[in-house]
Amino acid sequence: MKKIILLLSIIFLNSCSLLYNASKSTKEENRRFSAQKSIRSANKNVNNLDYIQAKAKVSFRDNKKMKSNTVTFRISSDEKLWINAALGAARVLIDKDSIKYYNKIEKNFFVTDFDYVNKKIGIEANFQILQSLLLGILIEKFSPSSLFKRNINSYVFKENQSILESKTVESTVSISPYNFTILKQTFATTENMLEVFYDDYIEIQGQNIPTKIRFSNDGLENLNIEIKSISALEKINIPFRIPKNYKKIEL
Repeated sequence: MKKIILLLSIIFLNSCSLLYNASKSTKEENRRFSAQKSIRSANKNVNNLDYIQAKAKVSFRDNKKMKSNTVTFRISSDEKLWINAALGAARVLIDKDSIKYYNKIEKNFFVTDFDYVNKKIGIEANFQILQSLLLGILIEKFSPSSLFKRNINSYVFKENQSILESKTVESTVSISPYNFTILKQTFATTENMLEVFYDDYIEIQGQNIPTKIRFSNDGLENLNIEIKSISALEKINIPFRIPKNYKKIEL
């Protein structure tokens, strides 16, 4: 269970009827915009939702096999990400400084920082980067001159010397020319290549949020997130308190 919940934390809502394929429907209804317009609009995309709650099916690789679990997660924008496993057996709380976990069944817990996560995903990350990856928002801005390729349904932009935290990476992004959503992000270093695919979106209060996300390290798919329901809230409760009698786990 420890490995399962930690993997969920590395990534990363009562409105199931609202789910739809935003990228496909918009493509059919709207015209194709230029590469310059597409990347400038994508650069402006930010998270305008203060509180988000979601239920999702998460598939993850554990001991070379893909396993699935159902989780509830809540996001307090720019502050906290809370993950609750099925039946509340285990919880994760991620904030700007730490990752905390406890298991009610095994009565254990751990507390770590983003250095541990960075070793797993192969890039220098922080809370803001993790939140942006989950919400389909560009981590760094791309200039129109960084256009690398024109595909039928996307524009590809590439920056060879992007700075992610303190580490230099080769960053590539594919943008929809119809609604400016991210279709794929790639972060490559000499040691690792992280790819994030966004296969579907939902529009909530004017903001496109991805509902199908796939994470791949060096070509091996390790984590899939499929949102089953999602809602934006006016306020949110994030219950998390590690019981005093739980045993600490050393990672």
